[in-house]
Amino acid sequence: MRLVRLFKNHVLAIVAVVALLVVQANADLALPNYMSEIVDVGIQQGGISSPVPDTIRESSLSDLELFMSDGDIALVESAYGPAGADGVRAYQLAESERDEGSALAQAMSLPETVVLSLEQGVDASDLAEGMSGTLDLDSVRAAVDSGLVSRDQLVGAAQSMGDAMGAMSGSIVEQRAISFVQQEYQAQGIDLTDVQNAYLGSTAALMFGLCLVSLVATVLVGAIASRTAATIAHDLRHDAFEKVMSFSPAEVNKFSQASLITRCTNDVQQVQMAATLFVRMVLLAPIMGVVAVMRVVATSTGLEWTIGVAVIAVCAVVGVLMGLTMPKFKRMQRYVDRVNLVAREMLDGIMPIRAFGRQDHELERFDEASRDLMQTQLFTNRAMSFMMPLMMLIMNCVTVIIVWFGAHGVSDGVMQVGDMMAFISYTMQIVMAFMILTMVSVLLPRAEVAIDRIEEVISCPLSVCDPASPKTPAEDAPRGELSFNNVSFQYPDAREDVISGISFTTHTGKMTGIIGSTGSGKSTLVQLIPRLYDVTGGSVTLDGIDVRDMSLADLRGRIGYIPQQGMLFSGTVESNLKFAGDSVSNEDMREAARVAQATGFIEEREGGYGSPISQGGTNVSGGQRQRLSIARALAKRPEVVVFDDSFSALDYATDSRLREELARSVTDAAFVVVGQRIATIMHADEILVLDEGRVVGRGTHEELLRSCPAYLEIAQSQLSAAELGLTEEEIAAVMEGGER
Repeated sequence: MRLVRLFKNHVLAIVAVVALLVVQANADLALPNYMSEIVDVGIQQGGISSPVPDTIRESSLSDLELFMSDGDIALVESAYGPAGADGVRAYQLAESERDEGSALAQAMSLPETVVLSLEQGVDASDLAEGMSGTLDLDSVRAAVDSGLVSRDQLVGAAQSMGDAMGAMSGSIVEQRAISFVQQEYQAQGIDLTDVQNAYLGSTAALMFGLCLVSLVATVLVGAIASRTAATIAHDLRHDAFEKVMSFSPAEVNKFSQASLITRCTNDVQQVQMAATLFVRMVLLAPIMGVVAVMRVVATSTGLEWTIGVAVIAVCAVVGVLMGLTMPKFKRMQRYVDRVNLVAREMLDGIMPIRAFGRQDHELERFDEASRDLMQTQLFTNRAMSFMMPLMMLIMNCVTVIIVWFGAHGVSDGVMQVGDMMAFISYTMQIVMAFMILTMVSVLLPRAEVAIDRIEEVISCPLSVCDPASPKTPAEDAPRGELSFNNVSFQYPDAREDVISGISFTTHTGKMTGIIGSTGSGKSTLVQLIPRLYDVTGGSVTLDGIDVRDMSLADLRGRIGYIPQQGMLFSGTVESNLKFAGDSVSNEDMREAARVAQATGFIEEREGGYGSPISQGGTNVSGGQRQRLSIARALAKRPEVVVFDDSFSALDYATDSRLREELARSVTDAAFVVVGQRIATIMHADEILVLDEGRVVGRGTHEELLRSCPAYLEIAQSQLSAAELGLTEEEIAAVMEGGER
């Protein structure tokens, strides 16, 4: 069970919980025993728990000794001190010697029964041979003094009376012995009501103390469980998110963003809830069940078989319900993923949805995903709703069985009412222990599925990872030298290369432009530089070192990458421009903003660099968002700056000023610029023209106009004939594959 493995770092907490649960279980299960004593002793016996009285008159003790053996007489004499002025002797041994099963209690019980019978009148023939008529204590004592009857005969006669009572002798002797003690107390002037109230009060105080102990243990268990579960959830969330942060786009696409969000939030929450219930209930159930079984066995009521019937019935109900609901629980998390995916798509695409009037269609699509989740939840909830009624039916049927057979035991004198009540409580505790497990079992399957999904993320192998022995460029190595050496790349599970056979080199102060039609592999090519993907053929080197041999932190610290979709984070302008860390100073930030042509609109905003930026940068325009993204990359002073079509949202004038400022101010970095517009890359030192992942043209703007039909075709769509500087004959010659 994967859930148990999550507690391997919390062994001390589990040990503490188990100890507290043992205390709680014993405290809770001691209450039925005291309830039984209240009924049997406090009510039926008037608060007198033992046939050994606290005080006894000298004369009464002398009467009892007539029916005791010499050993019993010595035991009783040692238990009571000398008689006082009122002729009363007080009990002086340890309290444990007064227990019902002690030797002292057994020594006094039968003599007390015989004496009580003599006080009520008994046939002499039942007592000893040679005697007739109805006897009292004075007659018996006179018979002993005259030698008519020996004391050994009286002891044997008393034993014979006990044997004659048959199977009910124990119960009858105990009850009549208690009656003798009650009469003895009355003879001494002791109020029996006070005795009863004192016993009930002390027992109630003891039960209250046990409840208090159980309460404290329960609170402590809850506190430990909550903290442990929260820590486990924190660790899982941290590990999962840390792993996600190291994912390349390939791993993200494998799971989907919506699924990753669900796994880091909803799934972790399911695990946390299950961990709390595991500590608080799953551990309690077996402990409670074991302690209850031990106490049930100790009662020896003969009704132990009813527990087996109850347990078998509970297991049957749980097995059927789990068999019906387990497959549904496994599907439920997938439906949650689907709902999150559809909701995310709707929120991200809210503008085109409204623009095309597709709100009703999207709502229907969301309703379909939500309906699948709802129907699954309804099925599981309806199935599990039968659990409580069935459990209550089992508990009530078991109670009726216990009462039915227990009543016969009470009638036969082999069981007392309080014992039967205690047995019912113990049985209910055992059934409740199984019931707790079944209630928790509703959540455990979902937790197991959630753990599987989280571990799938944590254990996912990375396609891009740090090398075992990272290398760093030599101090005398040329800074900003980026080389592609016969590079090829193929997406995971793809059949063909997206990029193949690409080679070029750029240096500090140089700009390499990359252009091509949509889907030609431009963005994929530059994503190989910061190792968002790893090449599948050839190599990419920076400062003479293969980028796969450099640590990711070192590599990406040397590269400033600006994606086409400028992503800003909630915070301020300053926090976004200093996103690279403390290494970015205020001067670097302001210089980068100036070069990126962002100073003007930043200073116009209320608060300037301290003005707020909303999540995703939705409170700034697309062009402003791109300029802030460019400034953020420049502020870290990288060796290589990669523009992945990062000028697409800029107007031509801003684009021109930004490129001019880059060439003038940023002279210590190499530039790799992906562009769709000729104007963006036409001044590059070298331009690569891509088509279907291959370089079909290489050179400067003027060279490509006269040698590359693909480049010329793009240029014709964006520049006028005058800007091209080519005649129609020259254009025709190039398009035919020649050069003029």
